[in-house]
This record gives sequence, C-alpha cells and structure tokens, in this order.
Amino acid sequence: MSKFYQKTEKQVKYWTYAAGSLPFAALAAIFFSWFIGYNTLTEKLLVLTATGFFATSVFWWWWALHKFLYVLKNIKAASEGLQAIKASIQDFKKYLKDSDDSNR
Repeated sequence: MSKFYQKTEKQVKYWTYAAGSLPFAALAAIFFSWFIGYNTLTEKLLVLTATGFFATSVFWWWWALHKFLYVLKNIKAASEGLQAIKASIQDFKKYLKDSDDSNR
C-alpha cells in the first residue's frame, strides 16, 4: 500500500504542476507568436525559445512554492517536537525536585 501511495502522490504532484503551468505556457505561446510573429524560421525559434523559458519559469515557481511549504511543515513539526521535549524535561525536573524534597 505504501508504494501505491507514493506513486499516486508523485502522479498528483506532476498533474498539479501541469494543471498550473501548461495553460500559462499555452498563453505565452499564443502571446509570443502574436507579438513576435510566426512566419520565418527565426521567428518560430524565438517563439519556441521564449515559450520554453516562460514554461520553465512557471514550472520552477510551482516547484519552489511546494518546496517552501515542505520546509515550513518540517519546521513546524520540529518545533512541536522540541516543545514536547521541553515539556518532558520540565516535568522531569519537577519530578526530581519533588522526589528530592520528599527524601529529606
């Protein structure tokens, strides 16, 4: 089940990137072909290159956002873990203090 979950999670991530990026890349292709033209080979190469750069930047943006969220989730989990450790240490110190006082 774990392998199925990991594979599904990976596929969902790819589809999320595609759904968020490909429409922008298509709009960029339309814009660049209208703005630059699409008649000569040079214009076609310019349109393809500009669209490729634009698509890469949009894909990278989505990737960066997901990585930032991943880092924030890990920081939150680490913070919660440290808070639990701190509470355990405080409880242990209280226990030691109470047991030391009762032994006197």
